[in-house]
Amino acid sequence: MKTKLALVLAAVLMLLISTAAIGSNMGFKISIPLTAGWNNYVSLPYYNSYTNAASIFSDITGCTLVSRWDNPTGLIQSWDGSRGINFAVTPGEAYIINVSATTNWIVVGSHNPSLALTLTGNWNNYISIPYHTTATNASTLFSQIPNSTLVSRWDNSTGLIQSWDGSRGINFTLTPGEGLIVNVSATGTWTPAHY
Repeated sequence: MKTKLALVLAAVLMLLISTAAIGSNMGFKISIPLTAGWNNYVSLPYYNSYTNAASIFSDITGCTLVSRWDNPTGLIQSWDGSRGINFAVTPGEAYIINVSATTNWIVVGSHNPSLALTLTGNWNNYISIPYHTTATNASTLFSQIPNSTLVSRWDNSTGLIQSWDGSRGINFTLTPGEGLIVNVSATGTWTPAHY
């Protein structure tokens, strides 16, 4: 009986320590659809097992390219499995995935509720939002981001960018696992709201 109680207490203690160490209270397992022939803008949980572009590339069946937008240089950085820039994975950053055949990518991770995203003024910021964001659509996300001027997404079904500027455009629904593009009028930080 003492052994069982000790094991239960040890398990509870380990859970509390691991939760405190990463500061997250919610884990995720999501299936992200990736469409062949298109740029797939994806959002990762802030805590995940990916370290660089090569680790993402090797985890996706039929992956042909992993890319990111680099704000400091104003250039796209890409990795094709053997050439390009094997950039580091950064929490809160969205990535662009290309695949040779339509597939679903299973992603596992958790959230960091204290992570503040740095948004560069007058520039495209490719962001990953929490899978359990309180924002439900482009309009509510727009209102949560300081100095927001535009919230956009790539729509694979139409092959077009959908944007919301606070009063006009397409007030699209936010989808967990989908990367977004945000424009702000001034550089600053933003900690995404979540439930």
